[in-house]
Amino acid sequence: MDRFTRLEFGDTAGKKGSQGEPVRNAEYFYKEAYKYWFAAEFELALRNFSRVLEEDSSIFGAWSGQIVALIELGEYPEAIVWADKALESFPEHPELLALKAVAYSRNAKFEKAIAFSDNSVTKNDVTSRVWLARAEVLLNRRSNVAENCISKAISSAGEQGPVIKLEAARLLKRRHKYSQAIEYLNEVIQSVPKSALAWYELGCCQAKLGLAQAKVSFEQCCQLSPDWDEAKRQLKRVNNRGFFRRLFGG
Repeated sequence: MDRFTRLEFGDTAGKKGSQGEPVRNAEYFYKEAYKYWFAAEFELALRNFSRVLEEDSSIFGAWSGQIVALIELGEYPEAIVWADKALESFPEHPELLALKAVAYSRNAKFEKAIAFSDNSVTKNDVTSRVWLARAEVLLNRRSNVAENCISKAISSAGEQGPVIKLEAARLLKRRHKYSQAIEYLNEVIQSVPKSALAWYELGCCQAKLGLAQAKVSFEQCCQLSPDWDEAKRQLKRVNNRGFFRRLFGG
């Protein structure tokens, strides 16, 4: 069992104080950040990672998570600024260099992306996210080595397995490798069944392959995140596709 199987998706996460309320310490905000990340609520994840750092700036995972959240929000220059801030406390940390590579890659600055990625894999204590970032940069260059990097990322993920597998699946989806993505997403859902993000990505991949299971996946996503407009739009799309298939005997 990894720590993500124990995430509370209600309002009861964390230790309890004398009044039965959760103790709002660094551990509490860290769990909250990942709860929101698994729900695709990246702005709220960012806020909670920031709260972790307010409580304890020595927690590396909060620095890394904050940068990842900024990248998800498309705030690439800001992500690089925060990576540089983190490097002041964690000099030459390979994961920070790798996240800068991802930010540059998604901002279409591919030469800088490969330079930071090259640097990150030469360091000691290379993390799973370093290999995942390497995969993303290499996929942009259409390198056959990219999928090997994904395998390295997952094999070295440890208790971060659900996070890394979900990110790997999303990366594979962007490269139209839907069947491979589905395999990882099914594993994520086994670990974190209340992840709206995992259900959404699974539905997208299934829909691309014309699989009827997409409807169930989007329904699960919408049940977990009723206000997610894009998920509702995708569910309506697969429902319409099913209606016309039945109408015309497809």
